[in-house]
Order: sequence, then C-alpha cells, then structure tokens
Amino acid sequence: MDPKQSKADAGKKFHDLFREIFKLQAALSNVMDRVHEQAGLSTAQHKIIRTLQEMGPVTVPDIAANLGVSRQFVQTVCNGLYAKALLQFKDNPRHKRSRLADLTEKGREAFRQARRNEDRVIAKALKGIETARAAEAQEVLNQIRGAVQKHNHGT
Repeated sequence: MDPKQSKADAGKKFHDLFREIFKLQAALSNVMDRVHEQAGLSTAQHKIIRTLQEMGPVTVPDIAANLGVSRQFVQTVCNGLYAKALLQFKDNPRHKRSRLADLTEKGREAFRQARRNEDRVIAKALKGIETARAAEAQEVLNQIRGAVQKHNHGT
C-alpha cells in the first residue's frame, strides 16, 4: 500500500473492486448458463462434469466437498446426469455403499462441447483485452484471495 494512502482510502478502493467482482460474477453466471445450455447442460451439471474431468472417478461426497455444496445437491445433479447417460456409477473398492461417479464418453463429449462454446464466447466478448492484463488481474485476485483466507483462518 502507498504510504500516502490512508487505510480508509485503501479500504474504499478494495470495496469498489469487490463490488465489481460481484457484478462480474453475476454477469458471467448469466452468460455461462446460456453457454452450457447450448451443450445441453445446466451450469450445476457442467460444474460436476468439470470436477469429474479434473478429479477422475470420485464419490458424491468428494464432489460435494470439492465444490463446497451439499452431498444431497450433488446426488440430485448426478442422478440427472446419469439419466442423460453422461455419468455412470461404479463400484468403489474402498467402500461398499459409496459408489464412484465417473463420466461416460458422452459426458466427456458434452464437457468438450461446453468448453468449445465457452472459448468461443470468451474470445468474442473479450477480444479487446490483452491476455497479459488478464494474467496480471488473475495474479492480483489470487493474492487477495490468499490474504482473505489467511485472515479468515486467524493467522
């Protein structure tokens, strides 16, 4: 922080940034809902498919913990994905009752299609913004998140 800048000024600037982040999150959610629907998915289904793409076969409680949502919510979404043949349940060698959720090939293709849609929308909407600036913004947001998490954990 600039030594000439008061804590109140710094607080206001960060507050303004946070409000802008919340507005951006809302705008992104609206756009991504439409983009995912073009691939035949809800945003919740896309998040679970993305999690399975990244983590591989895992249990519903593992997905819920990764996403920070309830196990019941994840189970409901997984059941919908199963009904669309985008997800399969496999026996879990480590636990008899907690089966593993895994993507089917159809689920992997739905993820790839959603990703292509996202890439197309992002490239079109953000064509005037330099990727280097985006990388800088990501770094700053990462630092802010780390500081907030550290403060939240009392360290």
